[in-house]
Amino acid sequence: MAKRSFPRAESRARYFIREKAQKRGWLVAHPNSGGQFLEENEIAAYLPNLGLAQQRPDFLMLLQGLPVVVIEAKNEANKLEVAIQEACDYADQINKYGKYNIHLAVGAAGEEDAGFEVAVYFLHKKNGWQPLQSRGVALSAIPSCSEVEWALKAADGTTAVAIPSQSEFIDAAVELSGVLRQAKVEAPLRPKVIGALVSALYQTAPMAKTGKTLAAINILLKQMIQGAQDLPASKRQRWYDALELSGADFNRLTPFIGRIIAILNRLNVRAVLQTDTDFLGMFYEAFLRYGYDNNALGIVFTPRHITKYCVELTGIEPTHTVIDIASGTGGFLVAAFDAMNEKSNSPAQREFIRQALAGFDTNPTIWALASLNMFFRGDGKSHIENASCLEASSKELTRRKFDRSYLNPPFSQDGEPETLFIDTAVEVLKPGGLLATVVLAGVFTDDDRRAWRARFMKQHRVLAVISLPEDLFYPTLAPTSILIAEAHVPHGSQEVFLARIWNDGFEKQNLKRTTHNSC
Repeated sequence: MAKRSFPRAESRARYFIREKAQKRGWLVAHPNSGGQFLEENEIAAYLPNLGLAQQRPDFLMLLQGLPVVVIEAKNEANKLEVAIQEACDYADQINKYGKYNIHLAVGAAGEEDAGFEVAVYFLHKKNGWQPLQSRGVALSAIPSCSEVEWALKAADGTTAVAIPSQSEFIDAAVELSGVLRQAKVEAPLRPKVIGALVSALYQTAPMAKTGKTLAAINILLKQMIQGAQDLPASKRQRWYDALELSGADFNRLTPFIGRIIAILNRLNVRAVLQTDTDFLGMFYEAFLRYGYDNNALGIVFTPRHITKYCVELTGIEPTHTVIDIASGTGGFLVAAFDAMNEKSNSPAQREFIRQALAGFDTNPTIWALASLNMFFRGDGKSHIENASCLEASSKELTRRKFDRSYLNPPFSQDGEPETLFIDTAVEVLKPGGLLATVVLAGVFTDDDRRAWRARFMKQHRVLAVISLPEDLFYPTLAPTSILIAEAHVPHGSQEVFLARIWNDGFEKQNLKRTTHNSC
């Protein structure tokens, strides 16, 4: 017997709002308890001169004790337009009464099976209620405190999108992984689902119900890749082939596409992609740590604050060339690209930077994600190759010598030890070029690597060894260090800077390693 579909209680949508608002930094307790939230049945008692009759919105959010956001919830995703219209109407009634001025309205609609959707509107002095935007893209998540404050300050319907917190990435990754398991998408295929959908969302506003099909997603994916005009046609085709969702493995996905898009929209994916944030890298770091079987791809992603730290340690300049011979989703390349652009001071320098980065990855999906990461930033993808840096066919690609080399080699890979990657990463540097690599701590202490260390220091100078927190790659427990070396300059009797980082700003809570944010 087929399951009957019953309407869900609106209280489920209200629970979703409270949960996500708390993740976005709001204090969801009653104002009398130091909070910023008023529920429907609390509004009249706390704000008796609001100007509303018996009907009241589901929530009011307060800043400095004053109501600033009206929220209305509905129990089905197809009622989003109704929810945002009613939220705007409530704000209009309050404003007409004259005691308070409310310029922000939020509508949230949906339920667990289909996902929740959010719309955020701003009351413009001349144009009335309009979607609140950041860099030309409408927000699609409960606004954070900072986004509300920026919107009120700008007073023109724009704001500065807040980058999702690590805990928001983790929650979305865990939920998304559950949906993909439910859709019976095999673990090795799940990363390309996310890559394809993020690409589709980058191309267009949140897709209408009729657009949530594999065919529509593949069309948008192809359009995005065709826009990368600096790539040869063969590489564009390989990029598309790596992310295309076709065949029996993905046909089962169709009923779940709407929910997956709703999960990504709650991260404001389209708006965040317009910033210089490494969205894909940060999301995949969470996805592969907490919502995925790490062994399915055989890779470990370097935390993004560590990739930035390594770039800072090596003092990168906009005139440098950069390589990562095992680039993954491009974390080191993204950090270098952003740092170089920040220091650039001319169009000619920025054009040079576009061609200054090179990378390798053997996994077609991960290579495609690295290319996506660079595409979203404005380039740097042209010399990222879907190949092994260790193969003879890659020697021509690595013959060009670089100023900076960054690396997190595959850990304990049969036939390809970490030391082989380190040797290759330093060999492609110019004399005096700098290598920064994250390696297992045993590389510096194991007896079976003693001879390798002696050979390495005869050819290259070790500048620093910095021990990292032991839980850096949690839940994978692997003690690691950063090695900084100067290429083709014998070590001799030079001293080595030794340091240990005990606290990198993250801590373990509920089997997750996160930072904390609040209003």
